[in-house]
Amino acid sequence: MKVLVLGASGTIPSHPPLTPGFVGSAVASAFTRAGHIVYGQTRSQATGDSMAAQEIFPVMSVSYPLLLRADAAVVDALASIGLKEAQLVFHAFLKAVKHRGSCPVLPTYVYCSGHYVMAAGLEWTDERQPALAPCNKGSAWRRDIEDEVLTSSLVNGVVIRPVCLYGKGGSYFGAYHFRPALEALKKGKKRFQSIVGESGKIATVHCDDAAELFVAVAERGPVCRGQVFVASNRSTDNVRDILDGVVRITGLEGWDARKPRDGTSSLKTSERS
Repeated sequence: MKVLVLGASGTIPSHPPLTPGFVGSAVASAFTRAGHIVYGQTRSQATGDSMAAQEIFPVMSVSYPLLLRADAAVVDALASIGLKEAQLVFHAFLKAVKHRGSCPVLPTYVYCSGHYVMAAGLEWTDERQPALAPCNKGSAWRRDIEDEVLTSSLVNGVVIRPVCLYGKGGSYFGAYHFRPALEALKKGKKRFQSIVGESGKIATVHCDDAAELFVAVAERGPVCRGQVFVASNRSTDNVRDILDGVVRITGLEGWDARKPRDGTSSLKTSERS
């Protein structure tokens, strides 16, 4: 089938944490490996040339209307910064779908969300129930676009929520854990700061493994319609263990933990034993 991947531009190593195209480029490659005809959206001619070498047809933004009418599936992996941006993309697809004419087969629209929309603690939730108190308030807007995608009568709308991604050039761990340690070494410091939760446990998934889920879901659009999937490994990792490993390898004395922006606990420390 023909697939258009929005946000397939690759990674920018100097821009943490998950750069534009980190998920999309892996998804586009996965569809290609599965034998589909893949179009990857990009704004850069240089990036487009690299896509072509990977058997992905590069598409500049001006070509959207024609492709949106023809594709069997669209994956929105754009790094949207708010509800309006996400709605603009989805509504453009719906407009294109209306111009397809009478067709009994609905196209599939897969929206890449994130696990921060789910709640934790006493307000715990998962993919089977709505999150009324998201872990990260900055991600709360994603619930609204998720609802639009899942309830649309014009498409087979599906939502995938990847957890903390690792691998290749856009790793969550590289941005928040490994890079601060490297910078501390370069500056001659003995400690570094990193974002760590109370328990240290974290759900993770490799970007290529997450990409395989996107392919499986898009290939089964009519069956997966209206559902939410979490892209995650079966077991969790512990960030504290990973940071202790960084300390052992680098020779630093230890690390200082700090909560995300909407956290409330105080700074905690860890010494190398």
